[in-house]
Amino acid sequence: MFERLRRIRLLYVVLPVLLLVGLLPLALAGTLLSRRSADELRAIEGRYQAQLVQDKARQIELYGQRYRDVVTGLARAFEISGVHSLTDSGSDARLQKTLQDDPNLIALAICPVRGEVHRAFQPDLIRKEEVDQRVSEVLARMSTRGVIVGRPQIIRSGQEMGLTIAAPVMDSDQIVAAIVAVISFQEVFKTVQQSSSKSARELLDAGLPVVFVVDHNGKAVAHPDAAVAYSERPKTDVKVVQDWLETGSQVQSAF
Repeated sequence: MFERLRRIRLLYVVLPVLLLVGLLPLALAGTLLSRRSADELRAIEGRYQAQLVQDKARQIELYGQRYRDVVTGLARAFEISGVHSLTDSGSDARLQKTLQDDPNLIALAICPVRGEVHRAFQPDLIRKEEVDQRVSEVLARMSTRGVIVGRPQIIRSGQEMGLTIAAPVMDSDQIVAAIVAVISFQEVFKTVQQSSSKSARELLDAGLPVVFVVDHNGKAVAHPDAAVAYSERPKTDVKVVQDWLETGSQVQSAF
């Protein structure tokens, strides 16, 4: 009987030891693997979000470059054809035809140094006074052959965001005129639109990215919530915007 009791006591001692030796490594391995998996998932998600932002930034860059090329192409064409072609009787008709062919062009103007300004614009989106104001702003900055790109601004009459681009028409080393275009920013808004019906705040609270565009002052100029951009609301409370404004360097992502 005593022998049997000793065996039972030994069994009670051996079983816990075996369980401890067998299960403890499994538990530790499981914990380490779960932590590693979580870190890897976060890293993958971070890379995906960064790539998402970079892809959208590239789309916006290509859109802007497209209309830089349009404006500079018109300027070079007038340089080749001569100054007299800037003010001939068909200038207004050609400008209007150009607007009709490209819905992203809100306004287009030919501004000779000497002579009358010729302009065409979409009257349902912008008034003549607003066209002239934008033309004056970019012409005041023009001094060399380089292209001038204004900051995106809300067009009050049409409640749409527009970007102004201007290029000089040169005769030798002299500026004889300028080509000025007001470009719709709607394509940029489409780029940053989110497929989810959730608000930007709900997406951020869920840990999902929100893509938006700010100008050099940190004000929103394109945002999934159009009201944020149209009110030119500062986004300087967002850390990545603060970092960009402080360093003046390109940031790879902004969520």
